[in-house]
Amino acid sequence: MRCLIIHNPASGPKSDEIDAFIHAFAQAGDEIILRYLGSGLESAQAVADAATFDRVVLSGGDGTISNLVTELVATGADTPLLIFPSGTANLFFNNIGNAPEPAALARACRAGRTARADMGELFWKDPDADAMQRHGFLIIAGSGYDATIMEKAEEGKADLGEFAYFAAALNTPNPQVAHFTIEHDGVVEEHDGIACMVANTAQIQGDINLFPDCRMDDGYLDVAVIEPAATVQLLPTILASVLDPVGKGLGRPQFTMLRTKEVKITCQPSLGMQFDGEIIPSASGVFGARVLPQVLNLIVDDFAKLKPSA
Repeated sequence: MRCLIIHNPASGPKSDEIDAFIHAFAQAGDEIILRYLGSGLESAQAVADAATFDRVVLSGGDGTISNLVTELVATGADTPLLIFPSGTANLFFNNIGNAPEPAALARACRAGRTARADMGELFWKDPDADAMQRHGFLIIAGSGYDATIMEKAEEGKADLGEFAYFAAALNTPNPQVAHFTIEHDGVVEEHDGIACMVANTAQIQGDINLFPDCRMDDGYLDVAVIEPAATVQLLPTILASVLDPVGKGLGRPQFTMLRTKEVKITCQPSLGMQFDGEIIPSASGVFGARVLPQVLNLIVDDFAKLKPSA
């Protein structure tokens, strides 16, 4: 078996666990190619020949995985793909639901059972560029409060891990309010809020489904606007999330939600943007997203939340 492993050695506290995976996976006759991301190897180069392998393993945090998957999909390769969690939060991996131990992931990779899944494509107007900028996303993209938290958490992730995100939220007691114009399915909606988020997956930190009923295999994106509120005023939503993580009973108070295949959003004033934890440094406040249905061929095990392909 030919297996390509692409690893970000600076991804997070579990970066060295990829060695345990390789030890558990390797068998006589295998050809295993391990590529380390860095200044000498960028994402596009790393995945350029992915179609020539029997398995592809992507190892890193959510930002690394998002960049690699974007480039992988652009190549047209449909090689069975295993996501290995070596970042800080590993939210995309958690949404897949595979057992996290390196040996268990090695067994799943060897078996090669797969499920089809969607990803999102974000587009935004960069004031310094003529054309719209585009990038894939796997979890959540958005403008406002979520982007502020991601930016503030960046410095503390190495020391605090996932707690850096909660610390960043506490350090943003009065999020800025903006006006969002949302165009979807021939409808234009107007909302004021502290954030507008577009999601391909539901689960965030603490096993909370921020977007009830959101799935990465349904061919839709979920959009949410958080109503104007100080951080402390979001307690009803926080409590609902803790008491009802799936969101079936209590829902998500203070969220206005919709589901669509494509959406365009204008934010006035511009509040900054992020996708999968990656900050977009220059944004005009005009952005949108569309779903790319069934473009991912993800390796899954018996614990996965995705239904294996027939």
